[in-house]
Amino acid sequence: MAKFYGKIPIEFAASLLFFSKGGKVQQIIHNLKYRNHPELSYFLGTIYAHQLTKTTRLKEITSIIPVPMHKKKQKKRGYNQVDDFAKALSDHFHIKINNKLLIKTLQTSSQTTKSRFQRKSQTKEVFDLDLNFKDDEYNHFLLLDDILTTGNTLEACCKKLLQIPNTKITILCLARSI
Repeated sequence: MAKFYGKIPIEFAASLLFFSKGGKVQQIIHNLKYRNHPELSYFLGTIYAHQLTKTTRLKEITSIIPVPMHKKKQKKRGYNQVDDFAKALSDHFHIKINNKLLIKTLQTSSQTTKSRFQRKSQTKEVFDLDLNFKDDEYNHFLLLDDILTTGNTLEACCKKLLQIPNTKITILCLARSI
């Protein structure tokens, strides 16, 4: 995706759906995130997995990493909306999920009403790596998120993950804004 071109080295990036304000995809994502429908994440992940079956881009993936939520926010919501997306892809492609490696260390407010500049400043240094992670000689992470808007969250995650030697990153999102 063009949002990452020249900023961070990624192998491949794609999304299942296109998100526009007031559209059907916005309703689906809002039901998933804010109206207690985590099952939508697995459902959409299953559809996406079937679409991705023909690609060879996921053959080298060593683990799936859902973008983490801050533990307080996840406790309040009751789930991370990306976890079931990860589970659907894991079930289909038989790739392990690593939801401990990347940690959201700062609690931030929702980005839905923030400007591009506010989003950029809000995502600086909010993620960290688990110091107990045992890196392999080679890591190719599949980083997952629900929606890609400015790319700041995924860029911040990638910068942390790329601190691990011999790492490649592929990104998949349920939706991206248009």
